[in-house]
Amino acid sequence: MSYFLGIDLGASSLKASVIDVEASLVASVTQGLVSHAPAALQVEQNPADWRAALFQALARLRQEQADVFAQISSISFSGGAHIGVLQDAHGEVLRPAIMWSDQRASQQAETLQSENIEASTGNRPNPTWTLAQLLWLREHEPETMQRVARISFAKDWLRSQLTGDWQTDASEAVGAMLADYRAATQAQQWDPGLLERVGLSVAHMPPIVDMRASAGTLTPGAAQATGLPASVSVYQGAIDTSVEWLCCGALDGTTASLKLASAGVLAFTTADDTPHPPVSLYPHILPAHHYHAAGMNNCASALQWVRQLYLGDMSPSDMDQLAASAPLGSDGVVFYPYLNGERAPLWDASLTATLQGLTRATDQACIARAAYEGVGHALREIFDDMAHRLATRPDCLHLLGGGAQSPFWAQMLADMLGVTIKCGQQTDCSFATALLALCAHRGDADMVKIAGAAYRPERIFTPDKFTFSDYATTYLGFLAGRIGVGEKSI
Repeated sequence: MSYFLGIDLGASSLKASVIDVEASLVASVTQGLVSHAPAALQVEQNPADWRAALFQALARLRQEQADVFAQISSISFSGGAHIGVLQDAHGEVLRPAIMWSDQRASQQAETLQSENIEASTGNRPNPTWTLAQLLWLREHEPETMQRVARISFAKDWLRSQLTGDWQTDASEAVGAMLADYRAATQAQQWDPGLLERVGLSVAHMPPIVDMRASAGTLTPGAAQATGLPASVSVYQGAIDTSVEWLCCGALDGTTASLKLASAGVLAFTTADDTPHPPVSLYPHILPAHHYHAAGMNNCASALQWVRQLYLGDMSPSDMDQLAASAPLGSDGVVFYPYLNGERAPLWDASLTATLQGLTRATDQACIARAAYEGVGHALREIFDDMAHRLATRPDCLHLLGGGAQSPFWAQMLADMLGVTIKCGQQTDCSFATALLALCAHRGDADMVKIAGAAYRPERIFTPDKFTFSDYATTYLGFLAGRIGVGEKSI
């Protein structure tokens, strides 16, 4: 019997899932990760913590599923985009990795915008992209940049801890904003001019390969440390938003998704690679397709923050129940989830979170519901902006991420967005990454066919037109309240 392992490096945790040859989930484990904020607007993680989480997750799988663990045939990796790992000539990590939610490079992003970088990259510079972050480092930490011998990306660096390889894929090259979009996706090439902008060259960058390409096998040291079979095949993988389409069932050119994780991300499939900045453009897992995506900085992480600060650190399910007991509109309490500035569609690093409308009558239930509604309003703002820019409005979204486990939240979002929301049994990117490992191992396997066979419908959430109308009113209040406190509109 063969089994396939998918490892997803998220912002708040590392997850590992094992599937069998029938694409059924056999086991899954999660190891938490901690972000650090060395200064305002800055978010970093230590790559050594990723490695520790990986080895801990593998040890748990080995302990809990010894027979399965011994028969793992292949592994693939996924992770968040825009996360560069700077290394010296000996492969040592030079500094903590700057995360995608970091906002320090807003000034550098504005400079890049003035230079019309998006004409070649297909995406508009903002603090999320690695290019802007590297510019910031060149200005503020020049001694570090002078020591850089090579750059890896988060999930690639983590994979190299098992294999010793050094390579990446087109989704990472696009996410780094260090390549012309078509050159990266069609010719697997970096852009020498963009690299020169930050004092680097093509020699500093890993080769770009297909997401199903081999990354080798385990080093003897990794095999001994993990207990994995030395012969296990390891495959390249891709960024999370590219891989997790495999959790959306029968994929086609119109499939759209909504991810509820640390960040919230809306993504629309397209066969057209025409950019529509500031909406992001990435290569799709479907051949000859792409997807447009836009994300907010704090989604499920904003709910976690509210739980910890206001709700006694209750469980997510208890927060669901508490929020459900409050009326729509939260008795006038409004939450703006801009805990670390905001990405789409506002692109403003200076925004801050606020909780408005509190009175002596406000209870925890209203605060809990306001948190969900605030995130929901922010997602609707992204959804409306994308629909306007792309001239298309999907009538169905496939739900992804850990937040998909909340029926209360899913129904609320269906009502707020006015779209049908579908949710399969498996919504985590680590499951999709295990499917990628299976496909890569089979060589000529049809990923779309395997994704369709693996998809098991779980729940469908249909919007209620009257509730949608009520939320439309509170949404206008959400927008008016933000402008009223001096924050900019779109």
